[in-house]
Amino acid sequence: MNKKLKIAVLVDVSRAYDRDILLGFTNFNKIHNKFIFFAFSPNYIHPENQKTLIDRVIAWKPDGILTREIEGFERLLNLDIPLIISPHTSLYKDKINLWGRNKVIGETAAVYFISKGYKNFAFLGFKSFQWSLERQEGYVREVNRFGFDVDSFVFDNANLLWEYLPEKLTEWLSGLEKPCAIFSVNDELNIHLIDVIKGIGGRVPDDFSVLGVDNDRTICNMSSPTLSSIETDGEQSGFKAAAALSLWIEYGEKPASDIVEELGNVVTRNSTNALAIEDEHLRTALHYITNAAPVKDISVDDVVNATLLSRRNLERKFQQVIKSSILDEIKKIRIQRIKFLLENSEFTVQQIADEMNFNNADNITRYFRQFTRMTPKEYRNRLTHDKYSKKGHLF
Repeated sequence: MNKKLKIAVLVDVSRAYDRDILLGFTNFNKIHNKFIFFAFSPNYIHPENQKTLIDRVIAWKPDGILTREIEGFERLLNLDIPLIISPHTSLYKDKINLWGRNKVIGETAAVYFISKGYKNFAFLGFKSFQWSLERQEGYVREVNRFGFDVDSFVFDNANLLWEYLPEKLTEWLSGLEKPCAIFSVNDELNIHLIDVIKGIGGRVPDDFSVLGVDNDRTICNMSSPTLSSIETDGEQSGFKAAAALSLWIEYGEKPASDIVEELGNVVTRNSTNALAIEDEHLRTALHYITNAAPVKDISVDDVVNATLLSRRNLERKFQQVIKSSILDEIKKIRIQRIKFLLENSEFTVQQIADEMNFNNADNITRYFRQFTRMTPKEYRNRLTHDKYSKKGHLF
């Protein structure tokens, strides 16, 4: 029996991206069965864990390491073993870094908002992290290329505590012109941002359209409204890092360059589910549809009653501005919600029908097939097939 390689994966499992990296490592090991992992007991069992972590890792004598910039990690950099670092602050010269396509992420956010017709743009990021500055650079550069400016708020996390950020955001948001597209460099920042917008009487997405990064499903789905986010493929990055460590340890083949993650798609949820609309009546109507249609079988009259306009005038505004009817917008939002539940929950078709106030599964199936040319079950089966067909063996 071949000797297993001892691997220490030192990531922050409280974050979805880091858990995805760990999942990529374990997926690699399920296929190749090469590794045993450093076992670190939970904090409630050994509260002194963090203080002794580095000593325990070194004493364990690993063959390879993937690490974040945890306390005392600098000692690991001096070990004469294969090591990959996934940094928060900046890239490490002469080391192998696990890094993202951050400028492209920023450009993607800009193009996404510009395609929705926005003219007012804002950015929310961190001062101390290179990946945040790179995302800002890509976003600002692309917005400028289209002839617009960006109003930026950069969180100085070294001098401002997390709990005092909302006060500063309130001042900043109050000075932004609406409707405004806000790109946040990660999903965590949007926890504060959404609450502050509500606190000043703003509406998301009608007044402020909010887009984050990482697609942390827990954060995105617990928010109200749910948060749109750009996917970063931590799982695939973890898989690639595991393959690189394996080659490096067994054959001395050090990676020729940093390991760069692949960029995913923009996952659109309710926080960006609007166009840049200056007309207040139209924004009110769209806000009502966005919030009511996912859970109720609303009618055109319901939407009209949410505004001060006649049905004829409101229909005309819909056609002039967004080139769509009120009914079509209702249907679009309901179809998006069905797709979201098929993709992100284990609800049966009947449970989705109940959740969205369809009379029965047959009604929702006809409704869904009319617009997608497939049944809900066929859509879910295709998602499952696509997920596994994309997982190529990288080793």
